[in-house]
Amino acid sequence: MQLKPFTAVLPNADGRIKLETNDETWSTEDEQRQTGNSYYWYELTQNGVHQWRLIARWPENQTVSTIIPATINTVLYAQQPVIEMLIDDWVGHFPKALEVTDTNKVTHRLWQITDSDVNADITEVLAPIEPRKTWLTTTSTSLVMLVADSEWAKFKAPVSIPAHLIRLATDQH
Repeated sequence: MQLKPFTAVLPNADGRIKLETNDETWSTEDEQRQTGNSYYWYELTQNGVHQWRLIARWPENQTVSTIIPATINTVLYAQQPVIEMLIDDWVGHFPKALEVTDTNKVTHRLWQITDSDVNADITEVLAPIEPRKTWLTTTSTSLVMLVADSEWAKFKAPVSIPAHLIRLATDQH
């Protein structure tokens, strides 16, 4: 996969409160731009079950096979022990960028991978991996969330992602 790190926009303190209370009056005043290009580990927790995802920038004008047509598309791939090892080895070494529990009692946590060497390792590890091509929905998207098959199977129904959880900063090239 031709993925790379990106500069993200995340909810600030006011934005987190709006996500937690399902307040739909969102504005740019509820956001903050992160520093530097990063990948983001994303953990969802519902009823004690945890699921890991990786959020990355996707090449422009490229479509992907997806399960969830949304701002950030979810792409499944066959389980890759190297990626799981990267999560296990690195997630605790980076700052938690966001934690929100939504009105459906789902907790969303993001960790920003700030080390350029680790980001380079992730890019290299993901390069030869092909996403599964079993779904018909295709959408051009700037960001993707990657989920291993085994992780996706943890929830009987897909967990929804708050619309303003994370987005690509618009002035990137």
